[in-house]
Order: sequence, then C-alpha cells, then structure tokens
Amino acid sequence: MTVAGERRRKNKQKMKGAEHDPKEMGFLDHLEEFRWVLIRSIVALGLAAVAIFPFSGWIFEEILIRPLHTQFPQLELIYLKPAGNFMAMLTVSLWSAVLVALPYIAFELWRFIIPGLFQKERRLIPAVIIITVFCFAAGAAMAYFVVLPYALRFFLTFGSEMARPQLEIKEYLAFAMRMILAFGVVFELPVVSFFLSRLGLITPALMRKTRPYAIFIIAALSAAITPPDPATMIMLLLPLVLLYEISILVAGIGKKKSTALTTGGTGGGD
Repeated sequence: MTVAGERRRKNKQKMKGAEHDPKEMGFLDHLEEFRWVLIRSIVALGLAAVAIFPFSGWIFEEILIRPLHTQFPQLELIYLKPAGNFMAMLTVSLWSAVLVALPYIAFELWRFIIPGLFQKERRLIPAVIIITVFCFAAGAAMAYFVVLPYALRFFLTFGSEMARPQLEIKEYLAFAMRMILAFGVVFELPVVSFFLSRLGLITPALMRKTRPYAIFIIAALSAAITPPDPATMIMLLLPLVLLYEISILVAGIGKKKSTALTTGGTGGGD
C-alpha cells in the first residue's frame, strides 16, 4: 500500500472513531465531515433533478404557471433564445429538486450540526427534520397561494394603460421561484431559534429585549424581498412577527432541554 493510501485508511479509521465520540473530532475532522455532507447533498440534488426533468413540463403547466393564469388567463409566456424552453424546464427541474431533496438535506445538516452526544439529543433529530420541512412548506405555500398571485396582479396591472404586459418565461420562473424560496427560508426562524438556544447563543429574555429592533429588521426584510407594495409587505410582515413570537417560546423550550441535558445527562452519552 502506498503512503497516500495508508494515510487515507488511517483518516477513515479516525473518522469512524470520531463518529462514536464527537468530542475527539478536531477542526479538520469536522471540516472533512462537512465536506462530505455537502457532497452527499449535491448528489441528492442532482439525482432528484435528473428524475424530475421528464416531468418538468407538467410541473410548469399544472403548478408554476397557475398563479399567473388565474389572474391573467389570456397572457402567454414567450422565450427569446433558441434554448429558452429547454433552459426553463431545466430551471424547473433544479428548483423542484430542492423541494424533493429537502428532507434528506435537512437530515444531513442536522446530523452534522447537532452531534449525537446524548441519546435524548439523537431522538430530537427526526422531529427537528419534520419541523424544518413543515416550516419551509408553510412559507412556500403562503408565497404560492397568497403573495405571488397578488404580486403578479399588482405588477401586471400597474401602468397597463401605457404598455401591454408580455412575460419572458425565464424571468417569470425566476420571479416566482425566488419568492417561494425566500418565504420558505424565512419561515425557518423558529427552527433557527431552537438551534441557537441549544447552543446558548440566544435566550428568550434576549429576544424579548431586542424585539423592537427585530421588528424593524423584519420590516426592512419584508420590504426588500416583496414587491414595492404596502399590502404585499404586510402579508409577509405579520406572519414574520408572529413567527418571532413563536421563536421566543421555541427558544425557551430549547434552553430548558439544553439545561436538562447539561445538568442531568452528563453521564448518559453513548
């Protein structure tokens, strides 16, 4: 066996041992493990995109274009380049792959972020994955059913007496998918607060104290990721304020669990 091969074998053995005792993992070991998390997640995305591509036309016609056609049934999308339709379907496949592979990606990330130091912590991972996917789906659903139709109606009727709207397929997909993704990510606020409270980086008292600043930041974020329309901004602002209040409660739960594990579970790792 070559020197390089022997080194790889020792590194693998070291990583296997570190999986059983995360305390023994150094910075480079964590970096190597995170690299494999990224590789496995990218592979999952690629496989999902390949599997979804034959159905991308159906996804576009039956799902993604519906918010537009419910508001403007006569409006047809156009493309300006010979490969316009192909690139649009490829975009649909990639975005759809993110949604399909989300449970597996969440599993990989949470398995890396929350090491299995205690049996109680390992039991939390399935629930956290389910909640992560649920929060993302709730945000995406709100964007799809509520915000996106309203935003399209606002933009495509604004100044309609001056020019007739004509949408390019790539621009429409980018607009719709970015909004859906933004709402899905923003709705992960309770999950993030739970994780940060487990690490001791935030507390419910700190979140209550900084509530006015948080609401200001939420308002600025709502104005940045929504169309320049007060009603659309409020449709995102109100759920985010509610999510912030929920996050305070979730942070309290995470802090209690963290304290219980620290005080009563120091000898229960396996």
